[in-house]
Amino acid sequence: MRIGAMTREPVLPPSRLGTDKASESQGFAAILKDALLSVDGLQKEADKLTEAFISGAFVEIHDVVLAAEKARLALDLTVSIRNKLVEAYQEIMRMQI
Repeated sequence: MRIGAMTREPVLPPSRLGTDKASESQGFAAILKDALLSVDGLQKEADKLTEAFISGAFVEIHDVVLAAEKARLALDLTVSIRNKLVEAYQEIMRMQI
């Protein structure tokens, strides 16, 4: 079997590689904004469920805990990404021109 025949085909179909028109039109700022809005939405949902549980509405405790944990994990991921971006920026600024 020739190696050239194996390398001509893509590993993933183009639809799974993120080459559709919707993702191409979004820039970095739009993707970042959507991600931050998603994290904010998770936090607001957790707050809403917590307030409903405290007020005595019929809300299961495990739903409150799951929502709070989702919000915490999303925030932790966001902070980690921010730290990596700041670290990359600082590394670029230290480069000699």
